Amino acid sequence: MSVPPRDEVPTTGPVEPGEPVAPGPAGLGGAPLPPAPTEPGWSPRGRRLGLPEFVVAAVVYVAIQVLAGFALISATGALPPAPVLLAISAVSAFGAVAVALLLRVRSLAALGMRRVPWRTVGLAVLLGLAVWLVSRVLIVVYVSVTGDLTDPQAALTQFSGGLAAFWVVLLGGLVVPLGEELLFRGVGYGSLRRFGRVAATIVSSLVFAVAHGFNVVFLAVLVLAVLNAVLYERTRSIWPCFVTHATFNLTSFALLLIAL
Repeated sequence: MSVPPRDEVPTTGPVEPGEPVAPGPAGLGGAPLPPAPTEPGWSPRGRRLGLPEFVVAAVVYVAIQVLAGFALISATGALPPAPVLLAISAVSAFGAVAVALLLRVRSLAALGMRRVPWRTVGLAVLLGLAVWLVSRVLIVVYVSVTGDLTDPQAALTQFSGGLAAFWVVLLGGLVVPLGEELLFRGVGYGSLRRFGRVAATIVSSLVFAVAHGFNVVFLAVLVLAVLNAVLYERTRSIWPCFVTHATFNLTSFALLLIAL
């Protein structure tokens, strides 16, 4: 396979209105995109994510969560509060991404840190809301078929007070989604893309869903993961995936706060 062009790729967020955009593959809604690598996972210098990054990221992600959780439970004798659990999730995701990148590639561009038009961002918000609605149906179907009501993520909803609510929404609605998208789509999908779009989508999505546990949210998380894999492949940017994921989480937190 030939190495993609080494043109510099923007590494910031969405394009400002009126900013010139170079020709490229069509984005969602027919929006033009800046020049992009031929496949996700490539850096502008021609370095590519691969199985070493995938394996190392997975090991670091699990290790941080297990060690941090064990240390806190051993020290306090209780499950950490929701903000702390979310902080551990964020640190494990960003830590895994950092270690994976330092291994060989050493370029944020390989994770899809490139601009997209604002119309693509708006469509990502709508997709996030749509997936959230679908997830409610999937949860009902799962419970009716299995009778399983267990949800390990329920601990993330156990908090009280305005300050705790602020940290839960900030971490769970914005920080964790960004870290998880960089990890599971940027590193995960990008590392597996050499085996084809279908294989990369299936494996990275299943890993993402399993990381959230076999419970009432498994199918909902799986659908979100598949959608974001398609978004990443289509736009070559991590930002629409982050927006969709953040919208999904923020919608859940918003309704939770309203119900309190």
